[in-house]
Amino acid sequence: MRYLPLIFLFLGTMPVWGQSADTLKNVPSHRYTQQLSEVNISTQLLRSKDRASNYSARLPLRYLENPQVVASISGQLIREQGLTDLNSIITRNAPGVSKGWAAAASYYTVRGFNTRNYIRNGVAAYVTGDIDIANLEQLSVIKGPSGTLFGSSLVSFGGVLNRITKKPFDSTLVEIGYQGGSYGLSRFTADVNTPLNKDNTALMRLNASYHYEGSFQDAGFLRSTFIAPGFIYKASNRLTFLLDAEIYLRESTSMPQFIPTGPKQTGSTRTWAATPGELGLDYKKSYSNNSITLKNPNTGFYGQINYKISDQWMSQTNLISTRAGNTGNYLTFSVAKGDSLLARNVTQYPTGTYVTNQVQQNFTGDFKIGMLRNRIVAGLEFYQQTANVSSNALNGRGGRASFDTLNLNSAMPAYSAISTSAIDTKLSKYSAAYTSSANYTYAVYISDVLDVTDRLNVMASLRADYFDNKGTTNTTTGIPTGNYRQTAFSPKFGLVYQLLKNRLSLFANYTNGFQNVAPTTQPDGTITTFKPQYASQLEGGIKAELATDLLSATISYYNISLKNTVRPDPANPTYSIQEGMQYSNGVEADLQSRPAKGLFLNAGFGYNNSKLTSADSTVQGRRPVNSGPVTQLNGYVSYEVAGGLGIGVGANYAAKNFIINNTTNGQFYLDGYTLVNASLFYSHARYRFSITADNTGNTRYYTGGFGTFTPGALRRFTGSLTVQL
Repeated sequence: MRYLPLIFLFLGTMPVWGQSADTLKNVPSHRYTQQLSEVNISTQLLRSKDRASNYSARLPLRYLENPQVVASISGQLIREQGLTDLNSIITRNAPGVSKGWAAAASYYTVRGFNTRNYIRNGVAAYVTGDIDIANLEQLSVIKGPSGTLFGSSLVSFGGVLNRITKKPFDSTLVEIGYQGGSYGLSRFTADVNTPLNKDNTALMRLNASYHYEGSFQDAGFLRSTFIAPGFIYKASNRLTFLLDAEIYLRESTSMPQFIPTGPKQTGSTRTWAATPGELGLDYKKSYSNNSITLKNPNTGFYGQINYKISDQWMSQTNLISTRAGNTGNYLTFSVAKGDSLLARNVTQYPTGTYVTNQVQQNFTGDFKIGMLRNRIVAGLEFYQQTANVSSNALNGRGGRASFDTLNLNSAMPAYSAISTSAIDTKLSKYSAAYTSSANYTYAVYISDVLDVTDRLNVMASLRADYFDNKGTTNTTTGIPTGNYRQTAFSPKFGLVYQLLKNRLSLFANYTNGFQNVAPTTQPDGTITTFKPQYASQLEGGIKAELATDLLSATISYYNISLKNTVRPDPANPTYSIQEGMQYSNGVEADLQSRPAKGLFLNAGFGYNNSKLTSADSTVQGRRPVNSGPVTQLNGYVSYEVAGGLGIGVGANYAAKNFIINNTTNGQFYLDGYTLVNASLFYSHARYRFSITADNTGNTRYYTGGFGTFTPGALRRFTGSLTVQL
């Protein structure tokens, strides 16, 4: 609570929404109105894609008019499925998106590339742990490289995960909820909204939660507290101030991460395990205990000023400041010696603080030149990120021992020997490393959508990005290393033709993304300066929005080409060259429909083919290990009968996923799996009750990335009750 006075030092950030209460399911669906460049866009439940489209383009652009693919997961779907965490929302409902490396803040694989959840309402929101969902209105996945508007610091080549948060609206709401279930799940939520004056020019909303859950294993927990106040003040018909904040306190055990050695002890002989099931691991053992924890506090303050310059032009100023922490002990487990020995490795972070600041100025216009309508955004952006970290390790590397090694084929008498005090004792013989780093980004961008006819529009966009990395400084010596500066340009083009106006459109796009690359000191002492990495996407497909809620669907084919990756020189492997190349192509489909009263369908499909085309000889021509499953399917259907009683059933399928894929260690992969979830619910005007069953088949499965894998949760039952007062 000590953070609350700081909230009013900042202006909250979100587009100008006049939002009705997003209430329980049998209340008639409210309409959302976004005022941007004086163009009103009203969306019903299935039209949440229009809202997601506005954030992806920073323009008043309906989804049918947008040449880029944006998958949208509505708040209604999140509530109906009874979900309590960001990971479940994304992996169950976003076509072609899978969970990757299980860090404190999860990695996800989108179109063959890793990405993280660092974008909120279209602007920066750096976090060190998956944020609570109490303030989440909907979630969108902007597919493909998106460097033109989002830069490179917080996004990847596969796409952008954008959290769209709840906003204050002009009526009163008091809603409280509780969810309890297997493994000690206990979750309280509150959503309070009220106008602050009679003319509704001042509005306030507060979302909060307390969350605790244990684990299906013998140890493991997550405990968090979350509070998110929001405020809107309309100073005049031209000027609106918005401010909000997110304050998140989180403590947890680290997710179990196992590091296999690979099936080949030599270059050709398969002697070790090739899948997790072939290892001697106990699925229900954590190989740790609840005394070994991580703390990940995150605070974010977001501000926005919207000013109507004229009937055709608006100014939008965003101010963002975040502070994230990461302290505690982080565990990984290495399997070695014929898969019989498990080394317990610890990386300790006595301190870890990450601060970001962003200033973004957008000018948005909607005007005609002759008979041709132009929708344009021109912007300036400054982004700063600093980090101060201390770390120490027992990881079996650089002459250091692991904490200990367990024999998986014995009774493991030392299983409980690991503890915080024991870790501290063993680390006392080593010195911690203290580092600080800072980087700055300065950017300008412009994007224009030209309506050639009332059915044909063309998009052209460009970003110029200047990156200034001050390097990483060892605070003991005070000497910085790795400092460099780099300039990148990122274009974007799109074409949309509506075969049936406001119903059916063909689209194509060329999008671009980039990542800055630091210089490398070669073995002979020379310094090689590299160019940024670039990923370019060509995509085409069809979008449909039929009737009010009858059908919302997208089918697309994409081809992403990545170049300028740094790789060993084939002629001299100790030297680095910038000739690496990779491609990633595939097909995706996304469908939402209400074909009959009370019936709702949500389905998705993703196929991805990724290959390293210019790489080290050990991986040449192979699928990259962080590309995720080749094929994924997601589906959900619910039916509500008269009176509010309903049932929902969902399923997800993921094909096998390579964790190791090279000629030296062979192939280690996670088997494909299918998960089925179900829910039974009853909705009333003032309350909603549901019972959900996750992983009904009690399937044992694994997810992973970066050479690690993590067991997935077993069957869980959850009961929830939400009441409007």
